[in-house]
Amino acid sequence: MEGDEVIRVIGALEARGIPAGITGGWGIDALLGEQTRRHGDVDLGIDARSVAQAIGALAELGYAVATDARPARVELVAANGRVDLHPVRWQADGSGIQLGVADERFVYPAGSLEAGGTIAGQAVKCGTPALQLAFHSHYPPRPHDRRDMAALADRFGLSLPASYSEP
Repeated sequence: MEGDEVIRVIGALEARGIPAGITGGWGIDALLGEQTRRHGDVDLGIDARSVAQAIGALAELGYAVATDARPARVELVAANGRVDLHPVRWQADGSGIQLGVADERFVYPAGSLEAGGTIAGQAVKCGTPALQLAFHSHYPPRPHDRRDMAALADRFGLSLPASYSEP
């Protein structure tokens, strides 16, 4: 998925009043301010109450639901890429909870989708380095995860879990 398409997706959501915070690989590249590798999709944290509206907005861009695994995620696909919507239930204190498969719960601390980043020369909102670190700690790292997290740790002075220092 190209950076221009990520911007087009974010723009379609914003036009409908749906804030979206970018996580995953594109979120890391946004924090770094440059694309460091190819991405097959973009991961977006959005308010769980806005999922149906987001699906409608993205349908106008040619995206169709491929996987509806709510409350964990909704995957949409189009010729230009793939979008993974991650529904977040925001709390009164500004924190959020995303439910996962098998009763997993991912916590979004208040403000954790409000970090500033850049994709294709455009300012975007993305997950904080701490949020990225927390999310990437939930599964065994793949080679590209190791590279992504090493770059993030280097830029932001983070300590990585032991699983990321193993070959």
